[in-house]
Amino acid sequence: MRASSVPGLTNCLGVAFALLLGCGAAVEAAAPLPKPHPLLTAAPAGPGKLNVLILGDSLALCGFGKRLDERFRSDPRVNATFTYMTCGTNPLSWLKEKPYSTVNTQCGFWAIESTTGEPRVFEDAYGMTAGHIPKAHLVPKLEDMIAAMHPDVLVVQTGGNLFGLFPDSKTVRRSSHAAALAKYFLPFKTRAIEPPSQVRKMYWVNPPVSGRVGSEVQEFVFEQAREKLGPEVMVIDSRKLVSYPYHHMEPDKEHFLGAQMEEWADKVYAIIEQDLSAQPLASLRPLSEMRGGAVDVAVAQPAETPARDEPAAPIQIARAEPVTTPEILRAEPVAPPPIARAEPVAPAEIPPPAEAPQEESLLVRARLVFKSQPMPLQELLPYRESLVAYVYEIDKVVKGRYDERQILVMHPAHIGAKEQRLKYRIGKRYKMRLDPMEGTLWETAKARDESGQINLQPYIQVEDKKRHPENRTR
Repeated sequence: MRASSVPGLTNCLGVAFALLLGCGAAVEAAAPLPKPHPLLTAAPAGPGKLNVLILGDSLALCGFGKRLDERFRSDPRVNATFTYMTCGTNPLSWLKEKPYSTVNTQCGFWAIESTTGEPRVFEDAYGMTAGHIPKAHLVPKLEDMIAAMHPDVLVVQTGGNLFGLFPDSKTVRRSSHAAALAKYFLPFKTRAIEPPSQVRKMYWVNPPVSGRVGSEVQEFVFEQAREKLGPEVMVIDSRKLVSYPYHHMEPDKEHFLGAQMEEWADKVYAIIEQDLSAQPLASLRPLSEMRGGAVDVAVAQPAETPARDEPAAPIQIARAEPVTTPEILRAEPVAPPPIARAEPVAPAEIPPPAEAPQEESLLVRARLVFKSQPMPLQELLPYRESLVAYVYEIDKVVKGRYDERQILVMHPAHIGAKEQRLKYRIGKRYKMRLDPMEGTLWETAKARDESGQINLQPYIQVEDKKRHPENRTR
């Protein structure tokens, strides 16, 4: 099947709204565990050629990923292109790290992969046929893709789902939020550029303008991507590439479709193409061989747009045969240091990050004093899980240690796109066993927090933590 003939999502993820609003609990029906998508393989591209790997989230499913794939696939310098679009993902979703090692995408998966002939296309997304609802699919892992496809260029479109780290959608706590974002950026960068990776160029496509979070939050996420990913990675600021409000925008004020999606992809490709053309491809060395300062810091913006001022502080497998390389290109051999290529580090030899010690759960008796309102389902879709913030006044800490007079507890408001019954009453006392929400699968879920208690660490009940669909399938 031709990648150019793959039918687009006629109204992006908007079909999800009508389907899920009409189907309700039917979407929650039990299904067998998904099987991994069988990855194709590709030989190293060879001198003067590139293998390209593109990873994207739900915005990619709205047309960005398909268009960017087409642009690279038509580039004569590109040997093979592999594109994977998975709804509801964040940077850690692509890695073999807990709790994401077996994470599924629940709201859409699309793969376009190079073969010796026409690209192999697998699509399971809303709107493909009347009433179609995608199944769960295991998110492919970066470690496996690097080993199978030998990418020279890695393009990652991500970041919008990290806005879930800011429950009130507007307040930035610089120290704690910077630390939280680092836990998503740094492991991905490590796996992307350390041996055995031979990635020579990495591009991080930060989200375009979102209408559901404040500008301070968006600027902060961009700042932190630039800072944490460092000089080895070109961070592309998509907010300057496509204008908001979008012409064909979904109710969540974030997803959009149509000509502006193609415009965004075309401008991203133009930035990458200009960067790749700045030097002979044969002279590019793997990023794993770079040492600090070896690469220029690159924060990409449109050529006509001046660099942004620093912001003021915010307020609070079938196998593919290798493509034959023309002899004229064989005359320009790449000569990387022999040690780096002669003895690559096997994936299993890369030590996994040390897991944080498991803290004892907090047991409290507390009185409910404030309830935020859950977000409407139409603002959540196509995502399927959301949280709502409640504030409790502590009567007694039965077990563990907690020094504040009040505690912020996040309760699941939607699971599997089904509204949850929240039977908690203002003024009533409850006994709760709580864990910090940090580091759980709920941490980047969409949330509504109207409490104004920005200095309180969010907690979640132990039994609610286990109700996340990914925990229930393990």
